[in-house]
Amino acid sequence: MHSTGLPTSLRLEKVESYAIGALVSLGIFSGILLAMGFSPLLSFEAILYGAFGSVFSATETFIRVSPLLLGALAFLVAFKSRFFNIGVEGQLYIGALTAYLAASQLGGLPGLLAVPLVAFAAFAGGVAWLAIPLLMRIKLEVNEVFSTLVMNFVAVLVISWLTTGPIKDPIAVNPQTARIPESTWLPVLIPGTRFHLGVFAAILSSFLISGILYRTVLGYEIRAVGLNPRAAKHGGVSVARSLASVGLLSGGLAGLAGMIEITGTSHLLAQGFSPGFGYQGIGVAALGGFHPIGALSASILFAILSIGGEAMQRGAGVPIEVIYILQATVVLSVLIVQRWISLRR
Repeated sequence: MHSTGLPTSLRLEKVESYAIGALVSLGIFSGILLAMGFSPLLSFEAILYGAFGSVFSATETFIRVSPLLLGALAFLVAFKSRFFNIGVEGQLYIGALTAYLAASQLGGLPGLLAVPLVAFAAFAGGVAWLAIPLLMRIKLEVNEVFSTLVMNFVAVLVISWLTTGPIKDPIAVNPQTARIPESTWLPVLIPGTRFHLGVFAAILSSFLISGILYRTVLGYEIRAVGLNPRAAKHGGVSVARSLASVGLLSGGLAGLAGMIEITGTSHLLAQGFSPGFGYQGIGVAALGGFHPIGALSASILFAILSIGGEAMQRGAGVPIEVIYILQATVVLSVLIVQRWISLRR
């Protein structure tokens, strides 16, 4: 694992901030549950049991890690160069679309060939969807926050139109496509579950992105542009090339997140298949300190809360929307505590 180079005192303060932030968020959440008439103890028990109460539930938790982690990596790698890619959700949708279109044409190929080709199509789809706001930033200096955000809505509407018309499964009641050929599915690693190869691919991506950012010249240039683009330019770093590089990585990772959902979980493209993985990825990246390995840990926590929250709704009757309050509270509490500790120093 890469060393962040922080002094021991700062690393200890970071751990302290996470511990205090977690306790604060649990206290706030418990108060909300009590105010709503629910037992915090039973609710937390339902979350843990729902996330790890059986082999199947544990594998479902780690399946949920994949899109959350890739979405977080897509955001943070762009964030490192001060490019705010708020459009991860849209790139995820288009990556899923291009993955579906490729998979539907590659059914005759063996899985060893078909799956990498589908992954390449998804990667290219995510990059292509980010290319427009990226070029607007590089060539016209248009702020990317608004353009990437708008592209999200366009992508969602495109998928909604396609799954209710041109590529809708004619025998399906819901707005969705037919299933993709089985040869294009990601291999299941644990029989009797949906635990697929994409989980390991997402985890591996966090280490690869960490290596790129902190152990390569490209990563140094990306971080230099993010810290001070004017100084980086005077130092011989091409700002446009760095932004193009993060666009390639960010859009591609988001596209792969969509591909994993299609080829690993649902095996079809459906309207609204993502419950906001791209947006949640921003929270995961922030909670992980905008570090790829930190994002891995944060994505596991978000997955536990997400899968456990669904179980909490079934077992304790607590509305699933409440779990999103806990996710937001955890992120805000940790960030506030980190700022408070920093000011005390």
